[in-house]
Amino acid sequence: MIGIAAVFGAVSIFAADLWIKSEASARTTEAAAPLPAAPEVEFNTIVVATEPLRFGMPVDRAQLREIPWPQEALPQGSFSTIDALLAEGSRVVLSPIEINEPLLLAKLSGPNGRATLSNLLSPGMRAVTIRTDEIAGVGGFVTPGDRVDVVLTRDAGAITEVQKNAEGAAGSTITTEIVVENAKVLTVGQGADTRQTSPQIVESVTIEVDGEGAQKVALARTVGTLSLSLRSSSQGGASLDGVTTISAFGGSVAAGVAEAAGALFEAAAEEPEGPKFTTVIVTRGTEPQSYQVVSPDE
Repeated sequence: MIGIAAVFGAVSIFAADLWIKSEASARTTEAAAPLPAAPEVEFNTIVVATEPLRFGMPVDRAQLREIPWPQEALPQGSFSTIDALLAEGSRVVLSPIEINEPLLLAKLSGPNGRATLSNLLSPGMRAVTIRTDEIAGVGGFVTPGDRVDVVLTRDAGAITEVQKNAEGAAGSTITTEIVVENAKVLTVGQGADTRQTSPQIVESVTIEVDGEGAQKVALARTVGTLSLSLRSSSQGGASLDGVTTISAFGGSVAAGVAEAAGALFEAAAEEPEGPKFTTVIVTRGTEPQSYQVVSPDE
């Protein structure tokens, strides 16, 4: 039995050794096998900026450089060489471009073009300017690219002097309403940089509106005071319509004044009318004297 066990032990050791050597050889062969070739990427060049470029700046060769870029990932409207970009003439920046950002046709003017405000307008739209200050301009926090509502505040007037005094006391003749809503801000003062973030107190803001909106703003400038209402960047849809008056905040005080004015009008209507008199002037020598006589119509 001992002899048989020794034979089987030796056979087992020999078989295990052969298996270990065969596995090691197989793994060595796999490791030595060449890896599959990576797909070849074809590169081209693209023109990028070497310094920040802002609205109105002319594109200069010293501000550009060419870098490698995968051919399949070239953005539309890009330029492969600086010579190709400037071949037809000089160009002007219409939208801010940062360092190492590709120069695209959408952000540049045409050959020998200018950085005019009309380049920023959408097709069919108009640009109108509104006078602002620290209050009307939302404390200077309105920047190019924001969306705003234009609010008109005016005195609606009154029919008679008595009504004017009564309605003025009640505050019902002062009204405010939205003239144009969700208008895009094109420039703040003379600046059109959409990446401007610091507050600016300026005297004017130019917004983009349609033809009807331009007429409303032009008319509103002549009848009252315009101010801006900054909209949330995520807000969509229309604002609340309608006209707001001061009497909406007056509560019982405004109601009391209006009630008193109404009672005054009723009392004046119920008071019986007396005879109407006419003034007659009689001159005796050089001394004129006036007399009140009943009108002939009575």
